[in-house]
Amino acid sequence: MIVSITPELAVGRFRNFAGGLGVLEGDKFYAAARLGVPYTAITLYYPEGYVTYREENGELVPTPEGNTTEELRRGGGAEIQVRGDKVALSYLTYQLGTATAVFVNVEGPEWAAKAARRLYQEDTEADRFYKYVILAKAAVDYVERHIGWDRVTHLDLQEAYTVLAIFFRRHEKARLVIHTPAPWGHPTFSRRFFKEEFGFDMAMEPVILTELGLAMASGGVVVSRKMVKLACNTFPHHCHKIKPVTNAVEIPRWEHPRLRHVESPEELRRAREEVKREALRALGIEATGKVVMSWARRLTHYKRPHYALQLIEDVDRDVLFILGGRAHPADHYGVEMMKRFKEAAGSMDNVYYFPNLDADKARLIIWASDIWLFTPFSGWEASGTSFMKAGVNGVPSVASRDGAVPEAVRDGWNGWLFGEDRDRLLPLDSAEIDQREYGEFRRKVEEALDAYASGRYWEVAFNAYRGFREVFSMERLFRDYGYL
Repeated sequence: MIVSITPELAVGRFRNFAGGLGVLEGDKFYAAARLGVPYTAITLYYPEGYVTYREENGELVPTPEGNTTEELRRGGGAEIQVRGDKVALSYLTYQLGTATAVFVNVEGPEWAAKAARRLYQEDTEADRFYKYVILAKAAVDYVERHIGWDRVTHLDLQEAYTVLAIFFRRHEKARLVIHTPAPWGHPTFSRRFFKEEFGFDMAMEPVILTELGLAMASGGVVVSRKMVKLACNTFPHHCHKIKPVTNAVEIPRWEHPRLRHVESPEELRRAREEVKREALRALGIEATGKVVMSWARRLTHYKRPHYALQLIEDVDRDVLFILGGRAHPADHYGVEMMKRFKEAAGSMDNVYYFPNLDADKARLIIWASDIWLFTPFSGWEASGTSFMKAGVNGVPSVASRDGAVPEAVRDGWNGWLFGEDRDRLLPLDSAEIDQREYGEFRRKVEEALDAYASGRYWEVAFNAYRGFREVFSMERLFRDYGYL
């Protein structure tokens, strides 16, 4: 049995995810079910979900997303001790073949339920700390009651928040999976919380959870080859424990059925044109005869959504742009980008914006697209999967050399590349780098549009379709993790 403890999880119709990590963990869940691999993913249940944005007086206003318990089955309950108090839990489960998703529902007392009501949004540092203490203790309790530690072949801890689980139960197969090289991927807490909850006089202030996880786990995993150097630069004393397992996507979840078993560029063209028409209709977009370019991801600075906005101003061709994604309410840059995306869609008839991006909407945007825009500031993206999802549908990307892109994309052959391939974190506010790389990005977009006009595009698209389906398959990822 593989056990994955994760802060977020995108399965079914549950609003229990914010972005890439939740969708990736959902892909693993669906792949395990399809491949017959015994797999249990454990996460918190967030009654208010993450965040959605409603329009009010012309503005996008953040509001609780809400969640559902439909299709969840109560799989028992427990009472654990946290903060010197009894915390009542119920385990809500979602089953698909050999895969089980366990949502830990915090029923009381009020302070505990409040801490766990929303994903990645807390009122105080104490709420944030005890939220993940509850997840850790609950995960350990669930394994003991419903699985048995002797059956656990791999214990994978997704992101540093989950390493608190090995404070309560060490396991020889525990691995910390690091999903971002950025500073927020290494969360910290004041040492006083560890004193109050565990009685430990920690030597560091603040306490860095990634440091604890790499010290206590048997190994560390990063999600692209490039990220090894970044992680080793941050934690050189743990470098011997760190290995790469490049991310992948669950192809049956993301591919359009019409695109299965395509065997030539011409066959891909015919299928893609049909799929594109169907997806545009579903999105409510009229784009007959237009090239469709899309930028749809979580809105935050290092992903450079401002490149898409500038491109809309600069491209003087018959192109339709689809924009998608939402920001964390506390991310001022991201919230500003949402406002500017909305303004662009409201003032231009060739721009559409979908702020509340879920898996269903993301699939439609991919299927409607001809060219995917993948623009992170090189060195800051751990892997990225949106370009993979596009590629397995025969939609090539104009991409920066970041995350897993350098492992698969060849410039002009199965996509178009721009920018430097950096393996260190440079400041995001470097105007010189940003301007230089935007210029190269713009030129590569023009190359892609020229290829589309000449018909050579379909060779590039077919190369992406054929190559990505092997490199970025869940079968490959499961082998690399040792699940198969």
